[in-house]
Amino acid sequence: MKTGISNRSQILNECLKALGLVLEFDLNDHPTHQHSVRVGESCVIIGDKLGLPSKKIQQLYFAGLIHDIGKIGVDINILRKKSTLTKDEYISVQQHSITGGRIAAAIPELSDLSFWIRWHHEKWDGSGYPDKISGNEIPVEVQVLSAVDCFDSLQTPRLDRDRYSLADALKIIIEQRGTSFNPDIADLICDMTDKGEFKPEESSERFLQLEKKYLINDAEDHGDNYWEGLGMAGLYPILRLFARVIDAKHGYTQGHSTRVSILSKFIAEKAGFSTSEIIKAEVAGLLHDAGKISIPHEILDKKHDPDSREWEMIKNHPLHSFHILNKISSMNEIAAITKQHHERLDGSGYPVGLLEDDIDILAQIIAISDTFDAITSERSYRKQSSFDNAYREIKNGLGRLYNRELGKILLDTPPVYIRALFDNHIS
Repeated sequence: MKTGISNRSQILNECLKALGLVLEFDLNDHPTHQHSVRVGESCVIIGDKLGLPSKKIQQLYFAGLIHDIGKIGVDINILRKKSTLTKDEYISVQQHSITGGRIAAAIPELSDLSFWIRWHHEKWDGSGYPDKISGNEIPVEVQVLSAVDCFDSLQTPRLDRDRYSLADALKIIIEQRGTSFNPDIADLICDMTDKGEFKPEESSERFLQLEKKYLINDAEDHGDNYWEGLGMAGLYPILRLFARVIDAKHGYTQGHSTRVSILSKFIAEKAGFSTSEIIKAEVAGLLHDAGKISIPHEILDKKHDPDSREWEMIKNHPLHSFHILNKISSMNEIAAITKQHHERLDGSGYPVGLLEDDIDILAQIIAISDTFDAITSERSYRKQSSFDNAYREIKNGLGRLYNRELGKILLDTPPVYIRALFDNHIS
């Protein structure tokens, strides 16, 4: 019997899978099958072996995808460190489970996962963190998540060590059976690997079978009514979290996606767009830079201009945004908009070099908002510039780079209004 899930849960599933990819993306890992995705899939396999209810298996999958969401609150320089962490740095990293639990608790769609995310580093013998609970004080779902996370983390490349082989990772799980992990769950991980149900580089046949049972719902045509707000309202907190994760990947982009979203919505409203188009502009603004995870931080955080090879990598990020978002069934239009947000009316943009008539009108809005915020924000290679300089840059490009009517809406808006607009919507 197929248990299935609601269409709303299906969209949440797809959003969280994309979010997990962005959160954990590592250029040295399997490009489309990253750590968080592997943890989620393995949790489903182990949960099924334990006979957990279908709802718990769905939630366990979600928890696997975003278990490390709290790392967006950890200093990015610590996360990138290539040597052993100091005691204080290790304590800072440990806070990610508490931060992650608080993030989940504040989002209605994820609140049931808050304890699981908080406790995913607890150990069977009570030596874990943050609350040092032990044995069956630890919910069985967390016991699964903790063991699977460790098992896959060992096989995931890290800056301070090479990845372990499958055999070596399994050996460590067996050695810590009864200390770090529930012995029964350690045994189930052994069973999973013995049966070939875990594949680092791709989804296993067993997961694909269970995915159909627990995680996939027949696709529906969401239509424009979905974008009138009824469908998207509950997902807004997830989408805003998505933007926070995107911006947290690089030191100089804090809040950028949120500001682009706010400004894009404002321009769309002033231009008289429909409710559905306004929402699409807002969401595309939040997610437009998802593809920047494909660019090494050494390039994005350089203190001087990128060379020609690096520039080609940067120019591909809209394509990566498209591929990430296009996996979410309700986000196909958003994906297309993000793909075009660096195109310019005269064909001088990227990645394709489209001309005005071929550029989505909402992408033209994002282009203006993105340019304005990029100029007025600090970057690794230059200081923050003034609103006047941003206005001047956009004015000089009207009709050539930027849509004249849409650009004029921004130019007619005083700086004090834009500052207040941001302040009203960013806590």
